[in-house]
Amino acid sequence: MPKLNLFLLLDHLEKLAANNFSIAGKVLIDKDELEELITKMRSAIPEEIKEAEWVSREKEKYLEQAQEEAKRLLREAETYVERLVREDQITARAEEEAKRIISEANQSATHIETDAMQYANSILEQLEDNLERTIRIVRKGREEMVHK
Repeated sequence: MPKLNLFLLLDHLEKLAANNFSIAGKVLIDKDELEELITKMRSAIPEEIKEAEWVSREKEKYLEQAQEEAKRLLREAETYVERLVREDQITARAEEEAKRIISEANQSATHIETDAMQYANSILEQLEDNLERTIRIVRKGREEMVHK
C-alpha cells in the first residue's frame, strides 16, 4: 500500500467529523470507515517518526535502568559509609580504652615505684641501724681488748 500524505488523511478525518450526524457536541462516525482511516494514518507515518518513537522508548528504558543502577550504587555507598562509621566508632572506643588502660598502668607503676622506694629506704634504714650497732659492738670489743 503506497504511503498516503498524513495531512490529507487528517483533512479527511476533519471532513468526517464535520459531515456526520452530531448530537450534543458528539459526532457519530461509521466505525469501519474510522478504523480504515486510522490504519491508513498509521501507514502514512514516516519511518523516521516510528524510529524516533522506538528511540524514545529505548531511551526511557535505559534511563530507568540507569536510575535503578544509581539507586543500587547509592545503597551500596550508604552501607559502606555506615560500616566505616561503625568501624571508626569501634576504633575510637578502642583508642579511648587503650588510653584509659595506659593511664591506669602509669598510675599503678608510679604507685608501685613509690612503694618500692619506701620499702628499699626502710630496709636500708634497718641495715644502717644494724651496721651502726655492729660497729658499736666492734668498737666496744676493741676498746675492751685494748684496755685489758
